[in-house]
Amino acid sequence: MPASAYFNELRKHIGHAIIYSPGTTAIIWNDAGEILLQRRSDDGKWGLPGGSCDPGEEPAETVVREVFEETGLRVMPISLIGVYGGQDGFHEYPNGDQAMFLSFSFVCRPIGGELRLDGDESLELRYFALDNLPESLFSRHGLFIEQARRHLSTTAFRFDGQIYPTQS
Repeated sequence: MPASAYFNELRKHIGHAIIYSPGTTAIIWNDAGEILLQRRSDDGKWGLPGGSCDPGEEPAETVVREVFEETGLRVMPISLIGVYGGQDGFHEYPNGDQAMFLSFSFVCRPIGGELRLDGDESLELRYFALDNLPESLFSRHGLFIEQARRHLSTTAFRFDGQIYPTQS
């Protein structure tokens, strides 16, 4: 996926070493209760739309910008499902660049635009039923989707290998 000017400048200095990056993902449901996923152009895997925050950008602004860039949809963030980091946030791109993501996962409501491929980052955009998610889905995105499906009224977080608050 194309890197921002900020990340391109960092890469000039650090090469393929890990960049710690705050970023966002968007959980977007359609009226049939299906979730929007994109198949990425860099590795062919399925995942939630989203991306890295630009310097000085609020995470909610990032998710709105990234969803529009990648899908053509205008969205309104309506809830923060969770904030996730740790080893599951590590990603190595096909070119060898490494990143460690701190992900702010939002449920977003579509408010306009039309679903369209961006011609760059996405090979395919499709809504999936929760019982028919693709096998090549990023595992951490499956966690984000599960948290959203549970409709927790509070923001979830992971600590000591557990998701809190716990469901009774």
